[in-house]
Amino acid sequence: MHTNKPTLNEATHAPSAQSANPLLAIAVTIMLLLSSACETLPKPSSAEPARSLNAAEKREVQALIYAAEDAMANSHLSFPDDGSALNLYRQALRLDPKSAHAQRGLETIIEHYVALALKAANRGDTATARALLNRGRDIDPTHPSIGPTEQFVQTVETSRREIVTLRGLSESKLRATIEAMVQGMMQGIQPNCRFRIYAANDARTRHLYQLLRESFLRNDLNRRPRAASSISTPERLERICQYDDNT
Repeated sequence: MHTNKPTLNEATHAPSAQSANPLLAIAVTIMLLLSSACETLPKPSSAEPARSLNAAEKREVQALIYAAEDAMANSHLSFPDDGSALNLYRQALRLDPKSAHAQRGLETIIEHYVALALKAANRGDTATARALLNRGRDIDPTHPSIGPTEQFVQTVETSRREIVTLRGLSESKLRATIEAMVQGMMQGIQPNCRFRIYAANDARTRHLYQLLRESFLRNDLNRRPRAASSISTPERLERICQYDDNT
């Protein structure tokens, strides 16, 4: 049985761009912004010039940064409050506003949340995506990846999904079911649609894609179907279409 359970797990996982083909431009933009953020650290804002730290203060800042890195390694990004990487990096910055390590640490936390939000959105769990994105926004609402990720989540929310089970169908019924899925996306204004094929192995995936391709040709759709695949059972076909707000 195939289930998708929403989670706010803070483990670090990068999202798969392949799983969001029609949204690839937005996803690539976000990843480029994340990459560029690695090269540009935020400048500390202070009306007064930062004073020099004494030896004891320098040791304390270094200890806080080490503790923050340990918290990151254990996926304690912003919870619990006292022992989170977020709190520890902020303590370091209160002592040394010019600490590039602490500034970079805050950037890394935001990037983790953005990556997790993208992954959640890619699997259709936009509520979790928004919750994760809000955690990053709470740290720095001006981070350059927040806006594009918000746009990505909104786009996923406007998508319409339909899934049919293909398990146990004869070849003729299989073709008819795929034909109905293709014709169903052609009603009214042509939407931006993609498919996901769930099958037990690669050979079966290729066969189902070929049937999908043949249906496109029969319906005068002179383009290849945009489709991703997952090795999964039961066998099924998912159609994800994005429509304008007025459709």
